[in-house]
Amino acid sequence: MEVSGGFLLLLAWLNYTDTQGLIPAAVISCGLHEGGHWLAIQAVGGEVGRMRLGIAGAEMELRRPLSYPREALCALAGPGVSLALAWLGHMLPGGALFAGINLVLALFNLLPVSGLDGGRALNCALCALCGPEAAERTAGLLDGFLVGALVAGGAILAWKGGSITLFFTAGWLFSSIWREKEGKRACHPA
Repeated sequence: MEVSGGFLLLLAWLNYTDTQGLIPAAVISCGLHEGGHWLAIQAVGGEVGRMRLGIAGAEMELRRPLSYPREALCALAGPGVSLALAWLGHMLPGGALFAGINLVLALFNLLPVSGLDGGRALNCALCALCGPEAAERTAGLLDGFLVGALVAGGAILAWKGGSITLFFTAGWLFSSIWREKEGKRACHPA
């Protein structure tokens, strides 16, 4: 496993500014989310070659490609674990914070954007249905639309005196899309 300096700096900064005790719960939630991916990869016969924790999140590289259905299942396993943890947190006394963190983590990761779990699952489905070229074109259009919508939403919120968090989210998603395109993790044969 590889941990970048940027990840450690971000974690230290978040921990320093955390006045509500969110960071420990978020770290546990993220670890269990990634554990869901790892367990699914193991269950379908895949093998993780490298795991990297960076400022933009966690990335797992497989030693060999999986079929479209298996890769989609592995991509959706992390959000599935997060949704189960949100439900469990909701059922436990005092578990509302943990439930909320996991619900947000699941829903955000299910966005159909390249570099996120929902985007990876969508890419697998599109590759299986339409082929790699059509999948790449469709994903590019969807990526542009969703990032543009976040930028527009961020502009409206900032104009109304609200938070600029959506701008940061749009920037993070854009960098995630860029990394995905640079890595050219396109479709694999089924």
